[in-house]
Amino acid sequence: MSARDIFYDTSDLTHAQLDALLRKAHSVCERWWMDKLDCSVSFARQRVPDVSFEDAMRHFRLGAFFTVIHRKQVIPAYGPHLEVGFSSMERPVDYFMWIIVPLDRAAEIVDGLPVRS
Repeated sequence: MSARDIFYDTSDLTHAQLDALLRKAHSVCERWWMDKLDCSVSFARQRVPDVSFEDAMRHFRLGAFFTVIHRKQVIPAYGPHLEVGFSSMERPVDYFMWIIVPLDRAAEIVDGLPVRS
């Protein structure tokens, strides 16, 4: 049996519910960070240094792409974990938040979320 990532469906959640989910994930996370993609500078995402969580959350607006993934594939730096985050879908600079939640706290985030098929 292969270890496949599990993607959760958040499409029925309101923006306020997604905001609350991000805040809950942040409260139990091992680490988090924000990247930005500014194609006028680089075609690769760049880390946003020294950004506060509240400043990062200002980029979570209506229309952002939201994701919750149980990463089962072993990524050397993190191992299996729950990944919660978003892409702001802003232009000309797109912002990405990554929140890494340990699996022993994952149920607090995914409880009630259907698995995307």
